Amino acid sequence: MKKLSLVLALILVLSMFVSCNSDSSTNDAGNDDDGVTTTTTTTTTRRGQNLDPEEDPDDDNDDPLADEIKAFPNATSGDLALEGYGAWGYWEDGVTTDANNLFVFTNDTMKAGKLTATFTGVEGSPSDSGIVFGMEDDVNEQLWYWEDGPAYYMLFVSDAGTLYLSKVSYQGSPWIELKQTTIPGFSHGQEVTISAEFDGEGNIKGYANGTLLFEYTDNSPIEGTRYGVRAEIIDVTYSSVVAEHD
Repeated sequence: MKKLSLVLALILVLSMFVSCNSDSSTNDAGNDDDGVTTTTTTTTTRRGQNLDPEEDPDDDNDDPLADEIKAFPNATSGDLALEGYGAWGYWEDGVTTDANNLFVFTNDTMKAGKLTATFTGVEGSPSDSGIVFGMEDDVNEQLWYWEDGPAYYMLFVSDAGTLYLSKVSYQGSPWIELKQTTIPGFSHGQEVTISAEFDGEGNIKGYANGTLLFEYTDNSPIEGTRYGVRAEIIDVTYSSVVAEHD
């Protein structure tokens, strides 16, 4: 009888030990001081959106950008109203609401043509804002990028009124300056209109306020077809974006 009691006691101790280990393995999320199990939820945060890591963005739509697509006011390509997504930063009704912003149009492509934008910034200063074009077509494979994703050209106006042409994210280089020139009669108190005319083979013309300011030939051209707008500061307002192409 004593032996049976001893065996039963031993079995009870072992079962308690196994139960404790099992409980501790389920409490990886953490325990409060009173022994109550707490659960933590992890979300992946990108600028302007939260994504549940357990949700598949492609469950209901083949387009990975579908949930992010937004119309861009006053942006047109012929009779087409342009829409797209914020590849970086915050945009609201064509106005930047944070520093460093890139918006890519997704319902139109353009290998060759002319892209024109009219815009102004806080207190009339554009501060390195402008247009992007020739962007590599793998844009859909990477939803969130600035200067480390698909390569593209950028034509922009500096705070000092200089028109720059640059190459971004090309072969590991975040930024390559190709051409610059001063915009005649530039004023911080006025909107500025800039245009890039390109043939898809590296020949690019830069305009400001309707005047041709430079021509440039890139012997190693980016051959993408996406395009959009980019702004460096808060409160940059794009009043017009026009794409002209066949």
